[in-house]
Amino acid sequence: WTDAESDMLLDIISAHKASTGNGLNFKMTFWNTAAAQLPRPTKGAPKTAKACKEGWQRMKKTFDVVDHVTNASGFTYSHELGASIGLENEGVWTDFVK
Repeated sequence: WTDAESDMLLDIISAHKASTGNGLNFKMTFWNTAAAQLPRPTKGAPKTAKACKEGWQRMKKTFDVVDHVTNASGFTYSHELGASIGLENEGVWTDFVK
């Protein structure tokens, strides 16, 4: 997935989130529609409904991890710098991941 494809999928999900209820768990008919709305990539095969669902699950899992790290640990996170873990706070990070 390119960043642009991920952004497009997130836009489609955002536009339809009200129809899912809690948890953003979409039915397969939604993923078929989402796949059809994505433009054909310049490289590789078109995205399938299964690929869209799996892409969303990966993005959601990544978000959940980042959300946990930033809200439960006191660490900060930015798209540019990540969690900014360096030598000065490596011990704190090591303790956190145990």
